[in-house]
Amino acid sequence: MTSRPTPAEITARPFTKSSFSGGQGSCVGIKRFGHWTVVGKTQLGEHSPTLVFPNETWDRFCASVAQGDRISIGTVQAVFTSDGGFTLTESDNDQAPKIAYDRSEWEAFRLGVQAGELRGSDPRGVLVG
Repeated sequence: MTSRPTPAEITARPFTKSSFSGGQGSCVGIKRFGHWTVVGKTQLGEHSPTLVFPNETWDRFCASVAQGDRISIGTVQAVFTSDGGFTLTESDNDQAPKIAYDRSEWEAFRLGVQAGELRGSDPRGVLVG
């Protein structure tokens, strides 16, 4: 497996977000690097905290979301909140940030992955940045 992307590589590449996010200011954004998927918050751009997951794990998480599940998969730790949003972090990295997304960000993400976006070797969606 290729090494994890460096912070410089991560900030140099734009996020891809769900096409269902519309004019919304922030969404779940991803960046693909070889065998890795970097996840952040598009509104924050290069200043977004980021999480790094193996592509296979991220894609399994997205497939689960597309099927209507609200569960963590592998190292993708998802916690769903009472206000309809969710948080993501890396379950195997105590130093990883917890990124919070609100209800509208969750809905845009959910609709996007149901449409096949934000996963696979060439993730579809909208480039940001």
